[in-house]
Amino acid sequence: MTIRILSRDDIERAVDAAAAVDAMRVAFGELSAGRAVVPVRGHVESARGITLLMPAFLGASRGLGAKIVSIFPDNPAVGQPPIQGAVILLDAETGRARALLDGASLTEIRTAAGSGLATELLADPAADVLAVFGAGAQGRAHIELLAATRLLREIRIVSVPPEGAESLAAALTKRAEALVPPAGGRPPLIRAAATQAEALDGAKLVVTATTSETPVFSPELLEPGAHVNAIGAFQPHTREIPGEVVARARVVVDQQEAIWEEAGDLIIPVEEGLVGRDVIHAELGEIVNGDAAGGHAGFDFTLFESVGNAAQDVAIAEAALARGEALGLGSVVPF
Repeated sequence: MTIRILSRDDIERAVDAAAAVDAMRVAFGELSAGRAVVPVRGHVESARGITLLMPAFLGASRGLGAKIVSIFPDNPAVGQPPIQGAVILLDAETGRARALLDGASLTEIRTAAGSGLATELLADPAADVLAVFGAGAQGRAHIELLAATRLLREIRIVSVPPEGAESLAAALTKRAEALVPPAGGRPPLIRAAATQAEALDGAKLVVTATTSETPVFSPELLEPGAHVNAIGAFQPHTREIPGEVVARARVVVDQQEAIWEEAGDLIIPVEEGLVGRDVIHAELGEIVNGDAAGGHAGFDFTLFESVGNAAQDVAIAEAALARGEALGLGSVVPF
């Protein structure tokens, strides 16, 4: 038997933004239709970080696999990325190991693509100013994917410390010509924002991709009609979004079961009595499947709350493997 191994470079060659968003359409659609088997992910805490264990089976598309991903926040100090991991894909008929893929790049792509799908289904189609809180791998991945799927006029980046935003803005400005959809258009202005107010003024698209344990912006600064993709907080005690925003938003989530285990952005406002558990209006897959409407539905904001789901990992890995096989990417080794 053999197994195909796909590196970060292989995956980035194999999966473009449109294919990634389509893979998320499959993942969330199957999840909300009850065709996916996705246990709540396991957490293993060690001295330096958290390791997440995430298996999934997509019944309709027959994707079967698991991701092991570690989040070690202090890794940059020793020259290592903070998020590392691997995804293994199995044959749904025999259980044979088919492929081993870089988990960090797949996590970046699929998380950004999930936000891209939510933005497509929930945000104002004319929104063209993006504010991104967080200048790490997910901040960069979100900028690249959203710029590839809609024409953006301006991108503002906020980080703590501010040097991170300045560095990312400078790096992306050098390749701004590439940060446009396939149909083309003027490249966006990309800059670091010194304050929350500067970042959010006129921004109808917002991404929060930080490690903050407290809200990253004041609620009065958010533009009416804005759409927020909240992906940084994945533990019950952490939050990026003010409770007042949650109370005024149409809240759409990746999966209700996982949200109430892990999403402090919603768990904390419920505990504080600001909202009830009925604050969730739909899963993203329900909109994909036509069981719920898209858009604002009369609310002040839309909020996509995501803690990540193994269905996403398996779906994006299957897309990467199919294209990787077609292009002859990676290494095929005995196993």
